[in-house]
Amino acid sequence: MNAMVEFVGVADPVSPFSVTARPNSVVGKPGLLISMAILVPACSVTGLAFMVIGAWPVTIFMGLHILAVLIAFVYVERHTSDFERLTLANDRLILDTHTLDGDQHLEFNGYWVQVDLQTSAVGSNSLCLRSQGKEVRFGRLMSDGERLAVSRELGRRLARLRL
Repeated sequence: MNAMVEFVGVADPVSPFSVTARPNSVVGKPGLLISMAILVPACSVTGLAFMVIGAWPVTIFMGLHILAVLIAFVYVERHTSDFERLTLANDRLILDTHTLDGDQHLEFNGYWVQVDLQTSAVGSNSLCLRSQGKEVRFGRLMSDGERLAVSRELGRRLARLRL
């Protein structure tokens, strides 16, 4: 998934550290309208041409194609406000997540948090935060490289906190 990731406090090792990830939705409603203005007439003309030559089932698939593209655009548009934010301030690690399903706010004592970057068999990774028997995944909106960078920086900051 392509995401916009914002790092705050990376240059200053003693300032609060924050990472915010949002989905990269570059299309928006104007893009949907433009795409539909091109796709609907093109598929309609093509579908009618196939109907004229007797291949009417193609017209049904053209309509399904338009519906699939519309559903994809609506899904992306509905998730534009999703975000994940991880903040390390003083000795508190705060994780805020906003999705269509609701908001989640978790706080951990920074002294006890373990950062674990797990790599799957296909080469992708996932970032887990563990503390006192809880495990929380972070970075679903980030690329593998971004999760790796967050893992390294957060690991350095937590190690410095424990000194």
